[in-house]
Amino acid sequence: MAEYILKVGRKGEIYTPKKLRLKIGLSPGNEIIAIIKGDQLLLKKKKTIIELLEENTTVSVTEQELKNEKTFAREGIIREMT
Repeated sequence: MAEYILKVGRKGEIYTPKKLRLKIGLSPGNEIIAIIKGDQLLLKKKKTIIELLEENTTVSVTEQELKNEKTFAREGIIREMT
């Protein structure tokens, strides 16, 4: 596990070293997920839709979850049309 020292700016900005950004594939405009565990701050790169689609993962979805998503999508389309 690699450790990096980050600097905090006057307005609370966190500056990441280039080596860290390259290691996790962080580019300008990417989003970061911040997780607080006690006195620890964990930062995790939020994956883009492209990265998620490129992953080889298996997902199981119940019939009810599928119906819920279908209803949610249908309502969104109707709202956009009105």
